[in-house]
Amino acid sequence: MRILLTYKTTGRAAADPYTSLLPVGLGSICAVLRREGMDARLANFSPFSWEKTESLLAEERPALVGISQFTHNRFAALRLAELAKRLNPRCYVVLGGPHATHRSRELLAGFPSVDAVVLGEGEETFLDLVRHLQENGDRDLSVIRGVALRRRGEIVVTPPRPPIADLDALPSAVSCYDDAIGVGRQRQLEFVITSRGCPASCRFCSSPLFWGHALRFRSPRAIVDELRAIRDRYGLLYFSLRDDTFTADRRRVLEFCRLLVEERLYIVWNCQSRVTSVDGEMLGWMKRAGCECVQYGVESGSERILKSLGKRITPSQIRQAAAATRRAGLHFSIYLITGVPGETTEDLQSTLRLIDDIRPHDGQVSPLACYPGTGLFADMLASGEGSADMFERDHREAFYLRDDPFVPLSTRKLLDRLTRSAERSRFRPADFAAQNRLLGFCYGTNLMAGELYEAEGDTLRAEGEYREIIERQPDNPWGWMALGELHGEGGDVAGAEKAFLRVLDLVPTHVPALVALGDLSRLRGDRLRAETWYRHALRLDPGEPTALAGLKRLKK
Repeated sequence: MRILLTYKTTGRAAADPYTSLLPVGLGSICAVLRREGMDARLANFSPFSWEKTESLLAEERPALVGISQFTHNRFAALRLAELAKRLNPRCYVVLGGPHATHRSRELLAGFPSVDAVVLGEGEETFLDLVRHLQENGDRDLSVIRGVALRRRGEIVVTPPRPPIADLDALPSAVSCYDDAIGVGRQRQLEFVITSRGCPASCRFCSSPLFWGHALRFRSPRAIVDELRAIRDRYGLLYFSLRDDTFTADRRRVLEFCRLLVEERLYIVWNCQSRVTSVDGEMLGWMKRAGCECVQYGVESGSERILKSLGKRITPSQIRQAAAATRRAGLHFSIYLITGVPGETTEDLQSTLRLIDDIRPHDGQVSPLACYPGTGLFADMLASGEGSADMFERDHREAFYLRDDPFVPLSTRKLLDRLTRSAERSRFRPADFAAQNRLLGFCYGTNLMAGELYEAEGDTLRAEGEYREIIERQPDNPWGWMALGELHGEGGDVAGAEKAFLRVLDLVPTHVPALVALGDLSRLRGDRLRAETWYRHALRLDPGEPTALAGLKRLKK
């Protein structure tokens, strides 16, 4: 049975650097299927037109198609299901993901191209479903736990499947991306998830209902081994750990950081956290281990609004976490929500004052939207403000709770204040000196300082920061990479080439260094050598845009 695990989004979501990526869960399911000897492949159709998508589907000829469905791509997912059925009426089409899980009955009732929905965590359920289809066809699929399907014209939801207790037992999905369709490996593999579940009860989030409130963790050893495998195989040195709250288990974070430091992996990374799940010691070790940014779900500076959102945090706790993050020398970014029912100008002023107080380096503002599986949606239905079929009938990507003039005004003011804060919050030389006194040498501090000095035109001082990394940690590719970029921008082609070649000595698969050497060879007029470097990069990542652009420039 040929299995294709797919995702497609269109419009603004297809251009977004996050929503355009293949969901991590599909990779994990693919790895489980391949471990059992099954013919499974990943396909992200988001970069392609519908005509190209149809052509690729026709070439693959899958017997089973699994489609990941979120609210923003719900209609694209359904169109993909219809396309798969039209190309092969015998193809079995399964939906999964947050939206499909929370709207399974509506999907099965209204869309005949959908044969079944995998509910929640998908690896074991999907594997059982495939085995059953191979051995018994589509007879008596209701014996499988954790699915919704049709049986003799009725919609059946089977008993829930227990959560996977040992996440370390799941196979790595890294090799599944080697033959994936429509996947840029450099961008895709940057995002890593190391836990499941969320103990919070934010009323706008469906994660607790999807994964469960109980937290389950991958071990520090397993995480570090995966990051090393990606680093060695594809040359990635920057990662984004996308757990809802990466710092929820303090001991796990400290052990993870200890392994990174002791084993000299020399990666740079960011993560997401709750403001109540960090402390000074933890943040310090994160900085030593290469963390450069923490993203916090702040949402509002108004205690009243925070309570209405179910955040269970206070402005005082936000200020404490922000101060500790700055002391550790970490950039921090905040997520804000506006357009909350009952939110007033006074609430907005509280949030603006909070931004001024905590001085975030970056931030995002989103109007409050309603999604299936959230407390907000349940309340809307109970109050009669929302219709039971709104997600099937209405094609909007998001359903905002307010559309009055306050929302665009508030959004604009918050974004303007965040922009001004970004300039005010920049670390200065005195901050770097304080960070060094607190934590000792950290290559992340040198990289931040070098970037500041470069921006100010002080290239000599920037070079000093990068050379200190090289002197203290000669096997750290970040010092060489930063030095190569500095020399290249300054016109020192020979110095830049020497630095980038040293990067490749340390990380032979580092695509940015390969592309940089291609660019330098092109500037020197060595077209053959430039093409060699670009093609080497494309062997590691066939869709890598900067290498493709370099080859295109050679042809002019």
